[in-house]
Amino acid sequence: MQPKLYPNLNPAAAIPVDRDQIFHLDSFFDQYRLHRSAHHGHYVPNSRYIFVRMATGETLVHPTYRHPALAEGRAVHYAGEAFFDNGRLKWWSNGSGNYRPDPEHAAQAGLPMDRFFTYDQIIKGAHQRGDLGGLQTRGSARPALRPSTTGGSRAS
Repeated sequence: MQPKLYPNLNPAAAIPVDRDQIFHLDSFFDQYRLHRSAHHGHYVPNSRYIFVRMATGETLVHPTYRHPALAEGRAVHYAGEAFFDNGRLKWWSNGSGNYRPDPEHAAQAGLPMDRFFTYDQIIKGAHQRGDLGGLQTRGSARPALRPSTTGGSRAS
């Protein structure tokens, strides 16, 4: 499948934010850590974060900044939401109203596909029932990819 870049569909949402408050997502096997560019410490993610996978390959996250603010309005490889529990990724989705990434290109996020749920599945609570996430592809098992990195309407 050809890689796809998703443009920001809402240029007005690319507001300036404090770039020092944006985290970079790092992984080590099944554990994730966050770090800020100008700081030496690492943080253990333990909540829901908004993320963008930049064309450079880095994954940027923040608990409240909108996707276009994280990406400074630039096109991204993927955008969505991810939920962590004590450094472990529990689920992630394509929930982004400003980029609207399709599920077929979810692997571009660089996160484990076995924990992927579509935004519609998240709204229906499939991630809380323990339903299998990810995309079913022609009846075959979904390979787990090596990770790199609300309301009633789509997350931004």
